[in-house]
Amino acid sequence: MAVQKVSIWRKTPQLVLSALLIATVAVPIGCRPRDGAGNTDVKVLDSFRADVYRSLDPPRQFDVASARIISNIYDPLLEYHYLKRPYELTPNLLESMPELGADKLTYTFNLRKGIKFHDDPCFPGGKGREMTADDVLYTLKRFADVNVNPQSYPALLQNRIKGLDDFREKTRQQKDLDYDQENIEGLEKIDDYSFKIVMTEPDPLLLMSFATSPLSIVPKEAVEKYGRKLEHHGVGTGPYTLAKNPRKGVMVLKKNPNYHGTYPTEGDPEDQGQGLLAQSGKKLPFVDEIRIPLIEEAQPRMLKFLNGELDAIGIDRDNFPKMAEKVGDKFKLKGKFADQFNISSVDALSSFYITINFRDKVFGQNKALRQALAYAIDTPAYIDKMENGRGHALNTIVPLPIAGSERSVSVKWYPPNLQQAKAKLKEAGYPDGKGLPPIVILYGSQDNITRQNHEFLRAQLAKSGFQLKGEFLSFSDYLGRKEGGSFQLASGGWGADYPDAENFYQLFYGPNKAPGPNDGSYQNSEYDQLYQQMRRMPAGEDRNQIIEKMALLLKEDVPVVFLKAPISVGMRQKWLLNFKSNLMLGSSFKFLDIDTDAKAKGLKK
Repeated sequence: MAVQKVSIWRKTPQLVLSALLIATVAVPIGCRPRDGAGNTDVKVLDSFRADVYRSLDPPRQFDVASARIISNIYDPLLEYHYLKRPYELTPNLLESMPELGADKLTYTFNLRKGIKFHDDPCFPGGKGREMTADDVLYTLKRFADVNVNPQSYPALLQNRIKGLDDFREKTRQQKDLDYDQENIEGLEKIDDYSFKIVMTEPDPLLLMSFATSPLSIVPKEAVEKYGRKLEHHGVGTGPYTLAKNPRKGVMVLKKNPNYHGTYPTEGDPEDQGQGLLAQSGKKLPFVDEIRIPLIEEAQPRMLKFLNGELDAIGIDRDNFPKMAEKVGDKFKLKGKFADQFNISSVDALSSFYITINFRDKVFGQNKALRQALAYAIDTPAYIDKMENGRGHALNTIVPLPIAGSERSVSVKWYPPNLQQAKAKLKEAGYPDGKGLPPIVILYGSQDNITRQNHEFLRAQLAKSGFQLKGEFLSFSDYLGRKEGGSFQLASGGWGADYPDAENFYQLFYGPNKAPGPNDGSYQNSEYDQLYQQMRRMPAGEDRNQIIEKMALLLKEDVPVVFLKAPISVGMRQKWLLNFKSNLMLGSSFKFLDIDTDAKAKGLKK
């Protein structure tokens, strides 16, 4: 999932987990206190959002800011276990994991009975009805409708379910299809609580798609009543309902008293000793209300956290040196901060880079120019100076914790080399940058950190002869420009929709070009053939050899220039309970709890 300068965790899709166009990665919780700080009768989690969401209609969203809210209101069929590592799929709306038939193509899904949608005026009498198999099949068809979802379908379901691509093409030719009248070979209802999905070919990754927020289950009644207004509404089966939703004010989520979920009863060996299994089997969610104001700048967020008005926060670049330090591979809080707060750090499942638009007349047909750009950027210096060392320099597009990363293949990215950058510029026809017009990079944020990062890159590139100019947009406007292919360079990133290298290599698959996830419109027939071969293979050495060939092609063609794989570092108040970093969940709010007595005392100080 494409991602912005906000917290990431799954994403996406969960990722999506887009995403990113990120400058920093924050732990996804923290902000202002509720009214009546000393009252302990209601559990309130105080959170924040650094960016305005784009859409709360699951198949229409393609950014982390939206996915984070959607993941609290809606449910996908599957989710990732909150505590177990490596990440493990677990049933959410299902009684058990789907069963694969003897043909290795057919999955049978059995829904849990008694799960109800939120009470909402779209239903008769305003009472949420029970979710059935019809809702799932309606959701899958709507997800495939190109008029509803132009973006995430290629990343998640394209070429995977029999007849679904044909249905998508039909929606391209004929808008407003009656889904009920459209039979799809690979979707079969058995009864109200069971259905089958038939794949086009054996696919070991398919189930991961059903744990992403764009495939959350949406009732037909909500779509018919609200239409495009559903992008600012929410009618799901999730742990919270959307109580207040000002675009730039304080969003409020309220506990769904009918939620079906329970806290995990097992986890990793160390979880018991850390108190993470103390509430095993208890009904979720624990928190009654979540408040999420929009606070776009880092310093106001930090001031509120230090005043006890936030429950958790990512540590911004300016505050990091006085609050924390890196000791070996670990991060620790300093002095009084170590006594007051807890710290957590985890390798993020995301990659950040500069996307090069292959439609651009200057860069698109000039490989030497793209290679010059790769040599000109000193990524280790960028991570050290602009990220306080919170990141890894990438050699491939895949984040280190994910299977198929550089830990599995032998590929080295361009080292920073000023002389090589100048040599490549000369080869490109622009000796010392002469004759090369200023190049423009697009950003999806207007905050100070983004501008500071730009100045660092501008100064670096100037050494070799590039003149870099920045265009700073709102995230929504940025996404619109990317989708339309109207840019030269763009600060970009991707958060894992699911924990596999395929989810990152599909970013360069030709048919996925803009407005799909291949927003730089990169095209290489050899790469496409390798991707088609790799995408359905099981993990192993044979697959890694193909991934290595793909990574080498990307290095040669330079559709992106890598900046970092982030390390997410954040602080949290000691009254926040059950916290464990989970980057494959759109949101972990439903698992968290608050020690209300400790919080009330902290807010009174």
